[in-house]
Amino acid sequence: MKKKTSFLLIVCCIFVLTAIAGYATGLKNNQKNLPIYENTSVYPAFSLPQLTDTATFIVEAEVVDTGDTIMKEVPVSLTENLEDATESLSYPVTPITLAINSYIKGDNTGNKLIYYEEGGITSEYVQLPDGYAMKEGMEVILFLNPDGYCWGAQSIFPVSQENVILNNAAIEYIGKDNVSVLETQTLDLDIKSQIDAKSINVMPACDFISIIQSIVKN
Repeated sequence: MKKKTSFLLIVCCIFVLTAIAGYATGLKNNQKNLPIYENTSVYPAFSLPQLTDTATFIVEAEVVDTGDTIMKEVPVSLTENLEDATESLSYPVTPITLAINSYIKGDNTGNKLIYYEEGGITSEYVQLPDGYAMKEGMEVILFLNPDGYCWGAQSIFPVSQENVILNNAAIEYIGKDNVSVLETQTLDLDIKSQIDAKSINVMPACDFISIIQSIVKN
């Protein structure tokens, strides 16, 4: 299972994600007895401008397909020098096909992009992603590296009924006076099922995109 070292813990979200419940509803009968593990990866905690600067691609997209989980191998070195690596570890990733509505950052002109969600369903266990589990039909704003991976929950901003759900880092940058509070029960089902809080902080997705675009330009 993947483990990243020398990183700060990810910034806490303003809500508690119940990904176990969301994943459990999507399991087939022969998978329901599999053990479920939480994601153990840790990431550097970015402010919104830092996340924007670090990301190669920032996209507004819709999930059109969730592929079969594959195992990715990473080299392991006791000296932290990958050139000295003698062994490897593997962890599950799930390719998610995105239909791109707009590229907020990045020169890619394609209308589809593959996002690799860290986690998935293997023959032996279920690995939860860090953050929201992607479901077909979900709309989302994603911050991605060149290989299609993100930095956990802080990189994922679901969109429901034209509102984007914000995390603490985004609220800190945008300001509490510029966000609204919505009852969780009003959200789309695929998102609502993954949130344990009764209310969440949102703003119009178009306004959030404008803020990101202004950071990119600067």
